[in-house]
Amino acid sequence: MPATIRAVYTNGIFSPLNRHKLKLKEGDAVELLIKKLPQTKFDPAFDLSDLAVETGISDLASEHDHYLYGTPKRGKRNDRKTRVR
Repeated sequence: MPATIRAVYTNGIFSPLNRHKLKLKEGDAVELLIKKLPQTKFDPAFDLSDLAVETGISDLASEHDHYLYGTPKRGKRNDRKTRVR
């Protein structure tokens, strides 16, 4: 189960930059491969999945204009033109 996790080394401890769900139990041994990354300012846009929240709105993707701008809901549409053969 290889995984890449970005972390910061401070006072002898590696601290992950973001929350990660790993299938590890307390006391599991792991191997770390250390690769120094270039210095960059932290930008949460690089980890959009960490900003996601569960809204409970099942049609949010298809009706985003309605929820963002208040436009009428489009509902289910069938834009396919019937082909005449």
